[in-house]
Amino acid sequence: MKDPCSVAFVANILVLEPWYRGSHRKWLDGWRSTSKHQINIIEGPDTGWRRSLLISPARFAEAIAESPAPIDALVASTPIDLATVMGLLDPGISRPPTLLYMHESQIGYPPGPKGGRAHGGIINDWRSIFAADRVAVATRFHEGVLMKQMPPFVEQLIEGAGAKLESKLSKIELLPVGIDASRLAPATVTGPLKVMWNHRWSYDKGPGEFAHALSVLAGEGHEFDVYALGEVERSGRQAYERLLNQLNDRVILCGYQEEDAYLRALCRSDLVVSSAQHDFFGLAVAEAIAAGARPLLPKRLAYPEIVPEALRAVLLYETGLIEALRSVLTTPRELLHQHRSTTMAHVSAFNWSKLAPKYDGLIDDMIAARS
Repeated sequence: MKDPCSVAFVANILVLEPWYRGSHRKWLDGWRSTSKHQINIIEGPDTGWRRSLLISPARFAEAIAESPAPIDALVASTPIDLATVMGLLDPGISRPPTLLYMHESQIGYPPGPKGGRAHGGIINDWRSIFAADRVAVATRFHEGVLMKQMPPFVEQLIEGAGAKLESKLSKIELLPVGIDASRLAPATVTGPLKVMWNHRWSYDKGPGEFAHALSVLAGEGHEFDVYALGEVERSGRQAYERLLNQLNDRVILCGYQEEDAYLRALCRSDLVVSSAQHDFFGLAVAEAIAAGARPLLPKRLAYPEIVPEALRAVLLYETGLIEALRSVLTTPRELLHQHRSTTMAHVSAFNWSKLAPKYDGLIDDMIAARS
């Protein structure tokens, strides 16, 4: 029997990742590059996450069954139908200890542009939680969303199910998403303040509010340049095009960028802005802060967790974005960055060098519990 407490122990971990793109890819590549364990990845098809959710279980079950080496631990990344994956396994196949890492949960998303809730996705998350031995999330905010909203939802479906789910969620693990800050450091910039938007252009990130605020402030005569980065989705295209049309002479770089260009832009940004209505962690914001940008974030979601508690009143806004931005844009650059060392030190806690041992330790505990 392998001894997970041994310093030399290297576990064979299989990660089931339906959407090996974007922040999911950064999360997984970051952990794999700093882990003491051997991490192998089985990814879903590149057909969109909704289709991947339907198709992937058969692929994942096959990968488990045909693994060339014994699997010491299994990590399932949401959105995943873990219950179906386990149901497709032959009864004779040994089921490794399993961690469900919940990047997101459907119950926490705001209603889409057409309204309504993803009831099927919520039920899928519920089943996946019970199919796993352990469950982890990135923030206390996400933990709170699950604890508050999911048990009442499932209780409406099956009497007594809410209490069982609440008991399962009471043992939830907190594992923040890591960042790689090795190439992030503030660059010396001159001229107007550089405003960074580095989110998906999607309805849940509030791009319309951002584009409107910048248009109004430009009309008032405020000087600034813009990095309008991020993948443009259909629900955010109108806001993206409005920004480019109205502020074209101020936009330094726009749209999706390859890694090198993206990192250079982060390091040259004075200010990173969010107007999101949904964000379970805030990886893009944490990266920008690590590069030296001053955050301007709404006082909601997971954002209070990624800025120092003593500076939340300064860095988080409760009024509208226009008012918050107006105040910041009239601040001289040297005064704007007076808290830079403090904010950068705070997000350094998310460096993979510090987080990977926590991830590995949880895997070790799961394996030891089966020994």
